[in-house]
Amino acid sequence: MNEDQALNLVRHMIDIGIPREKAINNSEIPDNFKEDILQIIKEEENIILEPANIIKDNEEYEDWLSKEDREAWYYWPTLRKYLLYKKGLPGPSIQSLDKETDRILSMLDSPKKKISDKKGLVLGFVQSGKTSNYTSLIAKAADVGYKLIIVLSGTDNGLRLQTNRRLKNELVGNSEGKGVPFPSSDNLKWVEFTRVDLNGDFRAGFISPTFLQGTQPKLMVIKKNGAVLRRLLKWLESASEEVRKNLPLLVIDDEADLASIDTKGSYQKEEDEIPMEEYEDPTVINGLIRKLLDNFNRKAYVAYTATPFANILIPHDNYDPRFSDDLYPKNFMVNLPKPYGYFGAEELFGSEDYVSEDEEEGIDVIRTINDSEDFLLDNYSIMHPDMEKAILSFVLSGATRAYRSKKDFPATMLIHITLRTLEQEQLKEIVETKFNELKNEWRYARKEKIYERLQQLWKEDFLPVIETKHPEKKIDFKDLERNISTFFESVQIRTLNYKSGDSQTLDYEKEPNLKLIAIGGNKLSRGLTLEGLLVSFFTRRSKQYDTLMQMGRWFGFREGYEDLTRIYTTSELAGWFSDLAQVESELRKDMRIYEEQHLTPFEVGLMIKAHQVMQITSPSKRRFASEKLISKTYKNKLSQTIKFPLDNFEVLSKREENNLVATKELLLNIGDPTSLRDEGPFWKNIASNKIIDFLSKFQADEKSNRSLLPSLIIEYIKKLNEEGELTNWTIAICGRKVFDNKLGEVDWGLKNLKIKQISRSQEKKIPNSLKSIVSQGDELIGFSKQQLKEVNNLLANTKLQKNNAARLVRDPSEGLILLYPISKSSKPETKNVNRISLYENPDNPLAKNLIGMAISFPAKSKVSHSDQKYIVGTAPLEESDEF
Repeated sequence: MNEDQALNLVRHMIDIGIPREKAINNSEIPDNFKEDILQIIKEEENIILEPANIIKDNEEYEDWLSKEDREAWYYWPTLRKYLLYKKGLPGPSIQSLDKETDRILSMLDSPKKKISDKKGLVLGFVQSGKTSNYTSLIAKAADVGYKLIIVLSGTDNGLRLQTNRRLKNELVGNSEGKGVPFPSSDNLKWVEFTRVDLNGDFRAGFISPTFLQGTQPKLMVIKKNGAVLRRLLKWLESASEEVRKNLPLLVIDDEADLASIDTKGSYQKEEDEIPMEEYEDPTVINGLIRKLLDNFNRKAYVAYTATPFANILIPHDNYDPRFSDDLYPKNFMVNLPKPYGYFGAEELFGSEDYVSEDEEEGIDVIRTINDSEDFLLDNYSIMHPDMEKAILSFVLSGATRAYRSKKDFPATMLIHITLRTLEQEQLKEIVETKFNELKNEWRYARKEKIYERLQQLWKEDFLPVIETKHPEKKIDFKDLERNISTFFESVQIRTLNYKSGDSQTLDYEKEPNLKLIAIGGNKLSRGLTLEGLLVSFFTRRSKQYDTLMQMGRWFGFREGYEDLTRIYTTSELAGWFSDLAQVESELRKDMRIYEEQHLTPFEVGLMIKAHQVMQITSPSKRRFASEKLISKTYKNKLSQTIKFPLDNFEVLSKREENNLVATKELLLNIGDPTSLRDEGPFWKNIASNKIIDFLSKFQADEKSNRSLLPSLIIEYIKKLNEEGELTNWTIAICGRKVFDNKLGEVDWGLKNLKIKQISRSQEKKIPNSLKSIVSQGDELIGFSKQQLKEVNNLLANTKLQKNNAARLVRDPSEGLILLYPISKSSKPETKNVNRISLYENPDNPLAKNLIGMAISFPAKSKVSHSDQKYIVGTAPLEESDEF
């Protein structure tokens, strides 16, 4: 029994309820493994994974999944055991995968429903385990009764084969013991419509349409290729209509922003009433996918991608009577959490606001190439010195990983310079020549130059990173000599492109421990996994977000050897990837906010931050998108809580109880007031950390706009604090001057001081909205005599109102928070037909007094704020005062 087997056995025992200590001290576990296993298990127990964020439509979803008897399930429990005990995924990762796929599956209709049409998008990270997610989703879908599963996998044979093999191992079963076992019952065995070989794509003669009948689940993995899809459609049409219409279909579109997007058809709405001859045909693949879906009454289409820019820009309300709806994710969008052990753009290239758990801005693995890209492309007669250094780094990385590991492993170096196959073949000759020179020098004359070069590279480049990330793994260079020799001898060099053909396709099942220098272009740009990628030499420029991000094959799981990875690239590209990390972060942050606001894919369009050089995707994929200029600052803004869930007493009651506790805690922590006014006290010179703490606890409901979002305001305050701004705050309570018996007063924990409540009625035309809670002059609270004089001068010489003038006068270091005690008995104080009472029945036990809050930001700031361009699709953009 090796250590991996022992670890998986311990995981299995813990999973079935055996206490950790008892499992590790089991007599079957070798004593020399127990300490390491205990450490690994402890680390896994401390893994905390964020939940997936979901934007979904507002349809009334039947809670059909919770009614399923999981005792009868077979495919997911079998896959779960395989992932946990054979592949060795940590328990928390399996739990997260289980929960995420439950949520996605629950947004599909029950396969028993007679008519069903769901479309969704799942956003993952590049090389992050999206395949594991949709494989698990497929397993559960088969367990609940989806009978036909079609996986659209890339556009080339190599990627299709890789996906088909993965699904066969993890769903269908493998007789060689490399995957899950074959089901013991014939009724549970999968019917396969495609094969695990390079030419195993769908062909009509492979299997009869009669196999669509029956209780067994059916699986096909096909390329997004016109000929293949036409064959499939013709074959489906030969099956009986009754079978097609009653067969529950799940389509998984992997790399859904590739080929599936309509880049040709026209955009029109149903109400436009365009003559039939004026409708333009969509692109081939898009049209064929839509026709495929048209063949079924019970269908679900789930798109998976790490670069969703083109998908969210699909016209959300496009109409063509000849086809089903376009592939816009009308029912749900899912933002998967970053998996444990994953290294993405933020971890490697950093971003403006990224800080990892250990307070470091990414790992130090980026190495800047000195010469220009033109030199690399135009001169193939000699080896670029940085490329030679990268090859030596690959040898050191591979040898060090071999020294650390107790088993063999795959290792890869990626060289991606050009998309031209002729240049790739020329480059291969140069790389082979140089690599053989280095290998022979190590074999026969290592003490002359190469030993010193490798030793110096180890000392100057590798040791500092190892000491930072894994100091316990520090070793002397001399300990690596044997492993360097072995690694040199095992490396192969291949070009991977369309000219090299299918014979050069990576097949890790046949070569599980392949050591490879891979030279390529487009074939290495998407979907294809390079196992054990250690070193990348990457200089190919792409000015499109999605293309560039997908070319980053170095993203992925490198836990335990991330310190050995190296990325050789230009400073320009490193900067672009850092910018992309910020774009990706903002997009995911918006999804989290929209989920909190309960917005639907039809109600809100996601914004994609524009770049000064790059484009978000190809012009044809964004042809119906538009630019919008948005000011990303709170400077000179007044943010206020004008929205409350007044139509949902249960939610409102809990929220206001929470906010009352948060407000009392704030007032208790800031001490005695600076001054008392008839309307209530105020405090000056309050530190920003107390404001941030309060905002983190205060709950605001902004369902239809983003007028006040505490999480964004906290980030803004932190950013300006770094420049010495918004460090001193004034907090003021804005109650009534004179007590009103109907409105009453409220206790906010201020010793014997009660707060006289105010009235703020509800807008009649906009439910749940108070429109505004701030009165003119409120933003002057706490001003000195000099500041009030400056305000009066502005009012005398301009048409400004008091509050606007106050923001112009306020010092950049000062912020203002206004708290409003709003009575539940609020009514329109005049006969205003546009206003209604706050509550129809204020005596309802769940009707609560409200705490309104407004935050005033000064107009002056040393911090540079500029308008930012965003790209938006046809779905309406969520407007706001700040963004």
